[in-house]
Amino acid sequence: MSLFVTAAKDVFSEIGFLDLSVTDSTFAAEHAEIVSSLGIVGDLQGYFVLRGDRESVYNFVSKILSNMGMDSEGEEFGQFHKEAVGEIVNQVSGRAVMMLAEQGYDCNITPPTILMGNNIQIDMKTLETHVTRDIRGPYGTIGIFAGIKKMK
Repeated sequence: MSLFVTAAKDVFSEIGFLDLSVTDSTFAAEHAEIVSSLGIVGDLQGYFVLRGDRESVYNFVSKILSNMGMDSEGEEFGQFHKEAVGEIVNQVSGRAVMMLAEQGYDCNITPPTILMGNNIQIDMKTLETHVTRDIRGPYGTIGIFAGIKKMK
């Protein structure tokens, strides 16, 4: 499960967030306003979820836009922002799946799903193991969850 945390830290650092702290999650459901998740299929099955409050996720996506020479100041959290969050989930999960392949697991990822609302809660009791962490940086706090069960 630590591979997902490592993958998230690597991707966040590549975006330009170098001063990160990773802690056990204290991220309460009432702060989950934007959730992006995707499935993991193959030798392992499960989910990877990124969640955050609107301001933290907006700040995170604004850094991505800035890296691309674009300005998001004054824009609402629109379609492009949602797609960027989905792409981050793709990148983190894709990297984790590559690391799992190095350990002999054959896995793939599904397309991401993005949810927006208030008090979004996740209940995945069928998973054998999971990890939940908060990654804090200059954007705010983004929580990650990865849970899997072995199929082989």
